[in-house]
Amino acid sequence: MNRIFLSGKLKTKPEVVYTPKGERVVMFPLWVEEGTFSIDVVLIDRQGIKDFGEMVGRNIMVSGMLTKTMVKSHDVFKLKANKILWMEE
Repeated sequence: MNRIFLSGKLKTKPEVVYTPKGERVVMFPLWVEEGTFSIDVVLIDRQGIKDFGEMVGRNIMVSGMLTKTMVKSHDVFKLKANKILWMEE
């Protein structure tokens, strides 16, 4: 089973798009301090989070699975999230 939990910081306002079915898709890079890397997160927002923009700068934990796509002949990993937990400051 491919399950991953990453904690990091939401550093920029996420991009929000809608699928033809009307599902809200939120995309953002998650900055992981311990490894000094960033990974793109894609979330189909079923939690009904009102405004991700207010959460910029906050620490979060993301649960999901790694997916691999090909971008310009390079493998790129993304985290397909199924849940986001906002960490206490």
